[in-house]
Amino acid sequence: MSELQVALIGLGALLVAGVWAYNLWQEKRHRRRAEAMLPGDTPDVLMAGRAEAPTERAEPVIAAPVAVPPASTFESGSVGADPAPTAAPPAEWADGRADCLLRVEFVDAVPVSELWAAHAEWSGRLDKPVQWLGLDAKSGRWRALLPQDTGAVSQFAAALQLADRAGAVSEATLKEFLGGMHRLAQRFAGLVELPDPAAVLARASELDAFCADVDLQLAFSVAPRRGSLSEMLGAKLEPVLAACDLRPEGERFVAFDASGAEVFALVCRAKGAFSPVRLATTALTELTFSLDVPRVAAGAAGFERMLACARRCAEALGGQLVDTHGKPLADAKLDAIRARIDELQAQMAAKDIPAGGVRALRLFA
Repeated sequence: MSELQVALIGLGALLVAGVWAYNLWQEKRHRRRAEAMLPGDTPDVLMAGRAEAPTERAEPVIAAPVAVPPASTFESGSVGADPAPTAAPPAEWADGRADCLLRVEFVDAVPVSELWAAHAEWSGRLDKPVQWLGLDAKSGRWRALLPQDTGAVSQFAAALQLADRAGAVSEATLKEFLGGMHRLAQRFAGLVELPDPAAVLARASELDAFCADVDLQLAFSVAPRRGSLSEMLGAKLEPVLAACDLRPEGERFVAFDASGAEVFALVCRAKGAFSPVRLATTALTELTFSLDVPRVAAGAAGFERMLACARRCAEALGGQLVDTHGKPLADAKLDAIRARIDELQAQMAAKDIPAGGVRALRLFA
């Protein structure tokens, strides 16, 4: 064997060893970056393809909300930029308790327009809300992805909501979501780890059952007193609504808190069609006040405010407070309602779903 042949064989061996070492380095690099997506003491909610599933699954830790602009356009200069330290997706958009959260890390940054086109092929078949997020490589912050966004992202996240007032996520919807995200990752050379569908469905069912137990929407009315011949005139009601700071919103009048969130609403009924703009010239048959307990931050205070307004309306119109069955509201029943509001909102707080918070507004929609 000549010296040239020996040299060529040696060179070939070195090249093979180099390729093997490079692939091993790439694999370890992807594993480290994938593990960095989750807090160190949190069970991996994105694992799939493992030979054995854990026999017991701990509840994932929910990261604290990150102050991020609600919508944005990605800078085209972010492509190929050295990534800043990665924050967890904001809990307002990707909630470890209320969502099935999947994150994809791409080998190369992918244009946002291509991601939108790819998931649009299947996401329209989902019957639960989904948040689409991307990591801005320059700032290291997550942002909501919009169809008009330009630029590209190296990491992509999708959060499928597990429950709402229509019920828990279905097996068909979850299968569509997981399959679509898997295909999207394959299409753009991305790394995604999928959860056990059975565990996700069980978590969704448990969450939905809890929400059903604490879901209370209060309502009572102001109606004419029995035997009264006088009409409840809208002209008498207008100054009371102004004093109670109720503002027209569509067909309703709404009371808001200092942050602009709805506290309670009033619906007026008349013999014919009712319009708030014609309130002064309308004879009313009933006023219905309603308060959505899971969606109001301070439920007891909101109830007192609604009750005070309803009493002022009843006095101005010569009516009386009645329940949904038309029976007068006794003090004992009002006390029971107050206690129930406090009880339910305490249960929600204990489950880390504070009434009126972002998580509650999503789950009770």
